[in-house]
Amino acid sequence: MAWYPPESYHLTLHFIGEVTQRPVMEDIHHALAAIHTPHPHLRLTAPGLFESETHYGPDTLWIGLATDPALTQLQHRIRATLNRLLPATARRGRRFVPHVTLGQSQRTDPDQRQRWLATTLPASEGETVGHFTLFQSLRGADGPCYEPLEHYPLP
Repeated sequence: MAWYPPESYHLTLHFIGEVTQRPVMEDIHHALAAIHTPHPHLRLTAPGLFESETHYGPDTLWIGLATDPALTQLQHRIRATLNRLLPATARRGRRFVPHVTLGQSQRTDPDQRQRWLATTLPASEGETVGHFTLFQSLRGADGPCYEPLEHYPLP
């Protein structure tokens, strides 16, 4: 298994893709700064696994987050806001599965896969968050690296 470093852990609310034009980046910043929703409550639920789309690719190991109406509302507002700003070819409409990716496993054997999915997480009250962050994703030698560009407080 290849575990990602904890500093790379994040919850993706919407993937933007590559933006190279400064005016578009400024429009994105102003639009995200105008989003107001209740503060979401994040609570870890259970481990999950996205299986590779190819037989030989890595499986993605993740921890799910409990459904929270404020989190769903925030994600919907971000998606709607960004889809208005970005060209149709860059719009993303995939189903939102709140999770934090922890690593990858190359050619996971069935027993190891089952042990991961059967892992019991310690009880937790979770945490209410008061902001969301725009990150730039960079490829590092040890996996993805995320650089925060801007934090957006939720009033």
